[in-house]
Amino acid sequence: MLRFLRVYLCIMTVMLVCDPTGRAATQKTPQTIQEGLGWDRFIVGASMNSLVDALSFPDKSSFGRWMRWDKAGLHCLLNDKNEAVELRFEKRFKGVTGSGVKFGMSADKVRKIYGDPGTMEWHEGGMKLIWPSRGILIWFHDNTVAQIVIFRPYA
Repeated sequence: MLRFLRVYLCIMTVMLVCDPTGRAATQKTPQTIQEGLGWDRFIVGASMNSLVDALSFPDKSSFGRWMRWDKAGLHCLLNDKNEAVELRFEKRFKGVTGSGVKFGMSADKVRKIYGDPGTMEWHEGGMKLIWPSRGILIWFHDNTVAQIVIFRPYA
């Protein structure tokens, strides 16, 4: 009985210390999102099985090819082969791109980092800047980074 209690307490401690992705919650450095690739094992081209291994099963709010891990601030779109083709990072994800773009950063600062986008669109009060050759799309609301989207680069 005492051994069971020790194992139980050990498991509960690990669960309290780790965030939804299994990493230590005390991690102070932001997680790096690589343009055109992704983050850690949450990468473009990953199979659904690989994503489940890396992040656990997606939220029940997922539907069709749209997978969500809201606690971690991660979403992705799968193709018909169940491979991730678009990765979305929300503010809840404490990350920064390899080039230094952070959530809350102004559009002007982002443009200084990446240069002029290949495409700029306006949707429902938000602005979307796309750099196809880098494999990154950034949504801005109130002129600040609200979402970072990663995909395979194209010309």
